Amino acid sequence: MRDEGPNKLVGTLNLRSHTAVVDIPYNSKTYSIKYRSSTNLNEKDGQIHKNYNGWIQNLTRSINAQLTSS
Repeated sequence: MRDEGPNKLVGTLNLRSHTAVVDIPYNSKTYSIKYRSSTNLNEKDGQIHKNYNGWIQNLTRSINAQLTSS
């Protein structure tokens, strides 16, 4: 994770030859995870590598766990 200014984080996952980058805008009540870019994930025409959604689900679970433990 990298802080990219007020209310915005950037997350990067490097796994083997794959890289996924997401923007995470947030405020005191909500956050979202938005696709930013990728390498070797075959992103094209609204399609992406089959594992991408699983990685985003894992990230969502991790963020929610951190929020509920705070």
